[in-house]
Amino acid sequence: MKPVLLVVEPKAHRRLKLVAGLRDDFQVEPLLTLDAALRQVRSMRPGVVLIGIGRRPEPGLRLCRQIKTDAGIKARVGLIDWASRLTDPSEALDASSADGIFRGEPKDTEAAAFATALNPDAPPIHGTPKPRGLRRLFS
Repeated sequence: MKPVLLVVEPKAHRRLKLVAGLRDDFQVEPLLTLDAALRQVRSMRPGVVLIGIGRRPEPGLRLCRQIKTDAGIKARVGLIDWASRLTDPSEALDASSADGIFRGEPKDTEAAAFATALNPDAPPIHGTPKPRGLRRLFS
């Protein structure tokens, strides 16, 4: 039986992309909002939770911290920084207690590789951050 993976991503196109890349290796359960995520994690008890970080990273970091500090939840939690908003990933790992961060947009198999590589002892930082400012126009 495949392990349960919960995807918390409000944007539909990002959520669908993650589900498509993860469904071969995991039993994927998508969630639309961050608000109901903690309640859903408590009831489902997934093995892995992936949280999408958008323009404002604070709500996603807060949700990650809540999941990791809840005594009844043993899930590995990864953050996906779609727009490369986190300037210092190491600082974000410390602030959120996440088990790993993916920077940029995951390709087909990268999301599954990232989800299996999540490790609380040595959190991986995968992906390539998107260029910001004027550099994004030339790439």
